Amino acid sequence: MKKKRSGHYCRICGKTRPNEKFSGKGHRNHICKECARKPKTERDEIDQTEEIFSFMNQSHISKKNVERLTVLADSENEKVSELANIVLEMARVKPYKKRRLKMLARERRDLLKKLDETGLVLAHRY
Repeated sequence: MKKKRSGHYCRICGKTRPNEKFSGKGHRNHICKECARKPKTERDEIDQTEEIFSFMNQSHISKKNVERLTVLADSENEKVSELANIVLEMARVKPYKKRRLKMLARERRDLLKKLDETGLVLAHRY
């Protein structure tokens, strides 16, 4: 039987921390005090890249997700914009996850190479 961890999970740094490391609002937002001190742009970048990586794990990238990716592709942050553009292109080519990588390897090697270079291919769980 697994032992239950005490504390909370910080969605920015990805660590489980004790309750004392969270402020009152930090508990609700799942952001520890250390990460709350980071600039908002840095926190937003981390949140948005996590969101983009989570799209790769979905079985189907829906129209709503494509709209969200379009918004993220217009982001001022270059890294977020680049990742969103790659996933957006992939969603338009093959929105369903089943045999996605196999199809990209056959028909869109350039896109598969971009996925590999950015690490997005690792987010694609089989």
